[in-house]
Amino acid sequence: FRSSITAGTAFSIQSSVTGTSGDDNTGKLGHSLSMSTDENFVVAGGPYTNSLGTDGSTRFANSGKIKIFVWDPATFKYGTLTTKLPPYDLANQNFGWAHKICEPGAGSVRSTPVKYMFVSAPGVGTDAGTVYMYEWGVGVDLSTYDTWTQNLTITSSDPGSNKRFGHQLEANDNGDILAISSVAPGKAGKVEIFRRTSQSTDDSVQHSFTLV
Repeated sequence: FRSSITAGTAFSIQSSVTGTSGDDNTGKLGHSLSMSTDENFVVAGGPYTNSLGTDGSTRFANSGKIKIFVWDPATFKYGTLTTKLPPYDLANQNFGWAHKICEPGAGSVRSTPVKYMFVSAPGVGTDAGTVYMYEWGVGVDLSTYDTWTQNLTITSSDPGSNKRFGHQLEANDNGDILAISSVAPGKAGKVEIFRRTSQSTDDSVQHSFTLV
């Protein structure tokens, strides 16, 4: 991390994070990394993490997780915001294999709406794969922007086992153009490009994506 814009300033370690919860040393946190458009968020994926289920005790092998870090302009540092687990209790889904946070507009800050996050889980459904969409908003205090809420599941237009839809993904700043790759058919690979539709300007209509 370089804390000054002065040319030649040395980079130094701000902090380090490992993924060893529950004595799980196979999660591979950092297998995937992404930074949001305006650098407010850094996301690290650990798609081989044996994540806890919703019962708080059962671990699901290779279920996966992501850790989200948020920029604090007061301290000029990134701090841990949250750890997101898969929406469903399933083994081998590799949640966090790829991800992207979209921040529309120049100069976006933590409280600037609207932000979207896409996280892939290419192991879901015998490696058929899926991508989850999240939206940034206020939390339990109804005033602080600190919560990512999952509101849509995106699947391939031609789903099938062993395709691993969500192998890689990319989106534009507004989060309304989304490209998602699969490793199959065979090993030839495939890319599907989606456009966000059925969405009003005030976000009052449920999200959907259409293949283009």
